[in-house]
Amino acid sequence: MPEVPIKKAVNRIKASARRRQGPVRKAQDAVPIADAMRDYWARGMLTFGIPAHQGGRGPTPEFAAWAGLDAARFDLPMSHGVDTRDRAWGVQSTAQELFAEAVGAEQVLFSTNGSSMSAHVAMLTVAGPGDTLVMARNGHKSAFAGLVLTGARPVYLDPYYDEELEIALGPLAGDLARVLDQHPQATAALVFTPSYYGTSADVRALADACHARDLPLVTDDAWGLDYKLSGHPDLPEGALAQGSDLAIGSVHKTLSGLAQTSVLSVGSDRIDSERLQLCFELEESTSASSLLLSSIDGARRQFVRHGTELLDRAVRSARLLRERLADEVPELRVVASEELIARPGVTSADVTHVMIETSSIGLTGYQADDWLRDERQVDVELVDHRRVMPLVTFAHGEAEIDRLVNALRDLADEQAGGDDDVPRLPSRREIRNEQAMLPRDAFFARTETVKADDAGGRVSAELITPYPPGVPAVAPGEVIGDGVLAYLEEIVAAGAFLEGASDPSLDEFRVVAG
Repeated sequence: MPEVPIKKAVNRIKASARRRQGPVRKAQDAVPIADAMRDYWARGMLTFGIPAHQGGRGPTPEFAAWAGLDAARFDLPMSHGVDTRDRAWGVQSTAQELFAEAVGAEQVLFSTNGSSMSAHVAMLTVAGPGDTLVMARNGHKSAFAGLVLTGARPVYLDPYYDEELEIALGPLAGDLARVLDQHPQATAALVFTPSYYGTSADVRALADACHARDLPLVTDDAWGLDYKLSGHPDLPEGALAQGSDLAIGSVHKTLSGLAQTSVLSVGSDRIDSERLQLCFELEESTSASSLLLSSIDGARRQFVRHGTELLDRAVRSARLLRERLADEVPELRVVASEELIARPGVTSADVTHVMIETSSIGLTGYQADDWLRDERQVDVELVDHRRVMPLVTFAHGEAEIDRLVNALRDLADEQAGGDDDVPRLPSRREIRNEQAMLPRDAFFARTETVKADDAGGRVSAELITPYPPGVPAVAPGEVIGDGVLAYLEEIVAAGAFLEGASDPSLDEFRVVAG
């Protein structure tokens, strides 16, 4: 064969390979998705595909009036847009590999449907129809939805319930070991730590209990992604570092990603990576938002570069809030992190989750929250029947803390001594329901609607969830007890909002037909 044609063929292959390399660099100072987005416009690309708005090339899309034209320009398709049609540049896969490197994971997947999707994928990965899954009962509603999707048989692990604070803390490792021994057919365990209130369970001991039985531990640590990405000496340790085999983290909760961004991090080979990928593709949109994906990528780079100082700003602001409240609004009790750590089920506590007891001035958290929002235009992350909990992040500095303290001082001055009608919740034992059917079977069963007076003793076909904190009081397949009926009636009267109930007024309940 002539030498010249061979050289031409080799050169064509080399040129094609160079073109296929694209704009991606695998380095922690790079942002592969954003870099590829910028490159798309730098190349002068014209597309006859989705999205229809074409980045505002023609008539300006309406949302650009409030979100800006760049929101349209960078709302690009990942395939044959940000990447090639066959993903030859590896834009998203490179970004995921960089995230895995940053958190010390074997593999990371990006979710643009929040940690709810990540929870569903994690559960589908470790449990299928009829499989036994040991799951802490203080899980987010997304995990209970995951039970419906998987068809798994839950064995609920009760976390330690603090009767004085009236909140669920972490599950105890000894309790998990006992439940696993009672159910040797279990395929995995799922726990939720840190909690919404910022308390972290002993993940290392929980992982040891699972690993001693050759089972994976899945952790929904949606509130703790900052712990493992950059960390801070005054914040808890991340779940992956403590032995979690599959960890769920919300990028928008503690990092700088956009809402609905989440990551799934694989910690060990106890997780079947092939099945994980297949389950992820079942749940993932085929038109995942490149804007959301790029914000995950950007959050990783920002926190690799500046994470410690960003978290230090959050910690210092949270401490300032605690100190100023103690000095200027002493009527409001602030639960100290040291107090939480001294309780069973807690090994560490996040100082940025500031639990402020409003019951001490005769107000429910719902009343306090409504007043703060309506009268001082200040919102907080979590409220319940007796407290508010502002979440202090790196975005808050002295000016924001000053405004919150002043608002709380005004609240105490203008609203204290009002109704003085803060309800006391039943104990966890009183509202714990018996599991009578698989959640999936109950959810898809033939159902009927009954009056509240007739709901006691019937099997629920709905997921009744006070929100926040988003932990179901009644799950599909559970027998509705008199205690939980009284509890729901009490908190709704106090101002709680319910999700998942077919009748939020609780006049009627959706139950499995008799």
